[in-house]
Parts: sequence; C-alpha cells; structure tokens
Amino acid sequence: MLTIIFVIFRHDEGALKSTDIILHRFDQTDIKRLNELVERHKNGKGDYLMLIPPIIDGGYWIHDVQSDGNEITWTIDNNRDGMSSEHGKQVYRCKSISMHETKEHYVYTLDQCDNEGENSLSIFSILKKNDLFR
Repeated sequence: MLTIIFVIFRHDEGALKSTDIILHRFDQTDIKRLNELVERHKNGKGDYLMLIPPIIDGGYWIHDVQSDGNEITWTIDNNRDGMSSEHGKQVYRCKSISMHETKEHYVYTLDQCDNEGENSLSIFSILKKNDLFR
C-alpha cells in the first residue's frame, strides 16, 4: 500500500523569522525590531529578543529579553567578559518597558521592577549617530 502525504506550508507575512530575534547590528532595522517588542508588550503580547552588543573592552554582554505581555524579564549575562570585575547574570523582572529619545540616543527603560521600588532602570541605549550601540 502506497500512502502519499502532502504537506502545505503557509507563509505568514506577520510571523517572526529566527533572524528577527537576534539583534547585533543596532542599525535602523534592529531599532525597529526592539521598538516592536516595546509595542507588543504594551499591547499585552509576548515577544523574545537576544541582544548582542559589540565588544568594547572585554567580552560579550548578552541581553535576553522575554515578554509574556504582562511581565518583561531582562537578563544580562556578562560571563563572557574577561575584563568584568563581577561575572554572572543580572535578572530584572518588570511590568513595563518604554523607549524615549534623547538628542543622541534611543534609551530603553524598565519600570515597576521587582526589588527596585519606584526606580526606573535605563537598561539599554543605542547611539543615534551611525546607530552604534553605546
């Protein structure tokens, strides 16, 4: 008996590609994708990004950003940085994220974070000129 199975793949224009979750250039495309995460969280939708900024002195500091639409968890892992005085992971669990612009930067801020009280945390910034990470 011969059975033939047809598999149909549907291309979803709105679906995220795996290349859309790892940001390392911090150009306008990456800024747009990071802003999309901010908007999705505000709209109660989940999202995930991995940010890998360029090396400045030591090694990589990798940022894992996960949102379930209600809470955002931002983890910074500097274990690959040989120059860092303290290796490990910092984890921030917060209720909101926002982006604001200064003259020179796009600044991403976490609010309503566990163990931070009323403090806002400027967690990540991108230099506007040449869109380089800072």
